[in-house]
Amino acid sequence: MKKIILAASLLIALSSATFAKDKNVNPNLFNDLTLTFRESTQVSWINKPQYKEAMFKFQNQTACAFYTKDNNELIGFGILYEKIALPQVVTDAVNNSYAGWDFVDAMLYVDTDGNVNYFMQVKNNDKIRVLQITPDGYVSVYAKVAS
Repeated sequence: MKKIILAASLLIALSSATFAKDKNVNPNLFNDLTLTFRESTQVSWINKPQYKEAMFKFQNQTACAFYTKDNNELIGFGILYEKIALPQVVTDAVNNSYAGWDFVDAMLYVDTDGNVNYFMQVKNNDKIRVLQITPDGYVSVYAKVAS
């Protein structure tokens, strides 16, 4: 359920890539994900109201390929992360900005241009935020989610 909330809140990110920092580009990761997805024999497809999602394994982690609902065009890939597996710079940045907030779930998102960002859902009492974190640790509120 938690990952469903994060995925739903990322819909805007998936439909419009607005990550304009060249140092956050990793075309090799995008290419590796594309190749792994194409060669995967175990793929679970999920039809969402606004997009399609294909879940598969990438380096022993759960990954998702996101496609537009209308024309089946690839939007990008997500790799689900446990908090302990996130890069230290990402967790430190969130801990500094959101001390006292609880980790819910996280995803590394790579769009079709190779732009990379982390998205993390955090909760504090009845407040839920989806944070966008760059690989170098810049944190911004991506969305406020109703609890």
